[in-house]
Amino acid sequence: MSQPSDQVKRMVDRRDGWRCARCGASLESVPGSRHHRRPRSHAWAGLHLASNLILLCGSGTTGCHGWVHANPAQAYERGLLVHSWQYPRDQPLHISGRGWVLLDDEGGWTPAQTPNDTEGNNHE
Repeated sequence: MSQPSDQVKRMVDRRDGWRCARCGASLESVPGSRHHRRPRSHAWAGLHLASNLILLCGSGTTGCHGWVHANPAQAYERGLLVHSWQYPRDQPLHISGRGWVLLDDEGGWTPAQTPNDTEGNNHE
């Protein structure tokens, strides 16, 4: 499957409130896209699960979506990207206006603790 299902797209859009997860911009007024936290190049069965998808303004080369791809070290620190050996559902993500959260595969989220310094992930 090359794209998430319409159901997953709706879950992600609703969960993220039609806003960019990084900057909080309303995607009703600026263009946006769904971003895979564990990149598409890491082909795996969970690629299109809701925990692996977030809304970002811009495309893969513009806006916050472009920023993620141009600044991978910072994106990994904030959970906007996850490594190939990690399961996105288990990796905290910093979302604008919510702070640190864990995303689930049913289109929900729960508050998460701030990653600690020893993991190299300390970020507000």
